[in-house]
Amino acid sequence: MENVLEDPRIKETLTLLAEGKTKEEIALHFNHKNWKTIDMYFRRRGFKWEEGMYVLSPKKQPNAQVDAAVTQTKAAQIIRQLGQQYADIEEIAHKQGFRTIEELGEYMKGKGYIWNGEENTYVYDERARKVTGSDKPLERTVLPAVSQDAGAYGELLAFLAKHQDKLVDLLETKTDATLPRYKFKGTKTNKTLGLTTTVQVLLNDYSKEFNVTQRDIVEVALADFFKQYGYEEQLNQITMV
Repeated sequence: MENVLEDPRIKETLTLLAEGKTKEEIALHFNHKNWKTIDMYFRRRGFKWEEGMYVLSPKKQPNAQVDAAVTQTKAAQIIRQLGQQYADIEEIAHKQGFRTIEELGEYMKGKGYIWNGEENTYVYDERARKVTGSDKPLERTVLPAVSQDAGAYGELLAFLAKHQDKLVDLLETKTDATLPRYKFKGTKTNKTLGLTTTVQVLLNDYSKEFNVTQRDIVEVALADFFKQYGYEEQLNQITMV
């Protein structure tokens, strides 16, 4: 990355300021109508005005927890789950498809995170090994290889072995919440809604964790809203028993 302090225009401006030149004089020196053009030039390159001089603003350290709130990856979801009250890292590891906490740690390290014991969560680490590719846990190889000569049952076992991770995730999904189900009259249509990134992430997390479609979540939310805020009679007219 280019060192902004070596920019000739920045160097000359800083020199003129050090010599005591006024903003108006410097703007005239660069043939600008006013100081605003110079000020924008500096600010876009990370400077701030402080006590009569431009200084470089300190770079903000990336925060894994803040970034996780708007990032839709498996690693970000793990960090969000660890941020919940009474979070159990072992339970989270199993829910995310890892056999042990150590296996979870190796996965997170590969994504650029290390465990912080003081904060009880994962944080960014520049030294962690960067891994490209899809965001998925280490493959589990518990089922034995299946012989192709086993007939129909062999094909079934081969299919189960191939989709082992998905099956385990489905079987291990737990929820204390029982969503009401509504059957609405009419045909399905598409509706585009503008949601903030944090709400979208929350919607995706709930959908994955409790194996509920996003459409079901939105429909239940709308139905509860109508019942609570004066539209229960109208709601009853469009739902089927």
